[in-house]
Amino acid sequence: MKSVMKNLVRNEKGAALILALLVLLIGGLISAALLNHMGSGILAGVVHERRTAELYAADAGVEDAIWRLPELELCQYQSTNYTIYDINGKTVRIFIEFPEPGIYKVTSVAFTDGNGSGGIAAIDSNTAVETYLETETFDLLGGALVSSGDVTFHKDCAVTGDVYYVGEIIGKDYTHTDGYEIQVPLSVFPTQEQNEAFAQQLEEEALLGGTHTGDMTISSDMTLGPKHITGNLNIDQNITITLAGVVYVEGYIKCEKTLVITGTGSLVAEGDIYLSKLADYTVTGDSIIMSLNGDITLKKSDPADELSIEAFIYAPNGIISFDKDMTVIGSVIGAGIEIDKYGAFNYVSKSSSFNFPPVVTYAAKIKTYNIIQS
Repeated sequence: MKSVMKNLVRNEKGAALILALLVLLIGGLISAALLNHMGSGILAGVVHERRTAELYAADAGVEDAIWRLPELELCQYQSTNYTIYDINGKTVRIFIEFPEPGIYKVTSVAFTDGNGSGGIAAIDSNTAVETYLETETFDLLGGALVSSGDVTFHKDCAVTGDVYYVGEIIGKDYTHTDGYEIQVPLSVFPTQEQNEAFAQQLEEEALLGGTHTGDMTISSDMTLGPKHITGNLNIDQNITITLAGVVYVEGYIKCEKTLVITGTGSLVAEGDIYLSKLADYTVTGDSIIMSLNGDITLKKSDPADELSIEAFIYAPNGIISFDKDMTVIGSVIGAGIEIDKYGAFNYVSKSSSFNFPPVVTYAAKIKTYNIIQS
């Protein structure tokens, strides 16, 4: 019996075959599941990569919409849409709605066409990004002081209303109520062509009263306007001018004598406006003091007196300078604004009375951001 058992133990022929068969059997069982898992992983990776590309493409569509908002000029409740091709290999459809003031809804959808070799990767899909944007807008007539350059304050000034500026606010020794300091890009300001078109409207009103060819010199009290003057307007005596419409001067307006301006109307010059001894400006109704290409300088006749001007003062290409103890009720807009001490500026909206470029959307902030995949 012992010899038989010894022979069985010593005889190991065929053991390796049995082990090999066992390894192949187990490997076969495992490899099928493993290969299936690997196949699913590869397909999942393809889908994930595709979804990621769709998301990036849809997000790029939102950024494109933000970039385009300033030029769209949509009115409230209006909508528009457009398509961009080949962003990350995707077609992106962008929908823009204007549901309420200052708010835009942007939906950007990136599409994938099912062009794979089969399976999940060949199914059409899309990823949408739905956002609500809060816009930053600029209204040229929306501030007490609006400068495409700097605003310079001297001692003890006061502002009621917003201050818009491009450059810097220098000498912040002033009281600010009911408003903000808002820095804006230069691009939001009207172009020279728009300014010229606005001035032309005023020139046409002045032409209704006839044209004075060459320079005009005023030496006594008079009623003036509407009147178109092809040269300069000089005032060389202490007088009162009663405006009866728009006075449009192709040159400059200059007065170094004591001047009272009353009536109803506006003063517009293509060159400088220099009033060094302004005693009173009691023009009723909507009034504009505008220099299309020059500076505006307003000084008082008596430094001890206070002077109040209710008007829209506009020098898109020049510096507007104010003497001390001056009050302006309206809106002051220039390429630069300089205010002597004790100046006071109170904003009054003129947007309804002057036909000027509309409110400009210059930036947008994302308030909500939702991703929708299908």
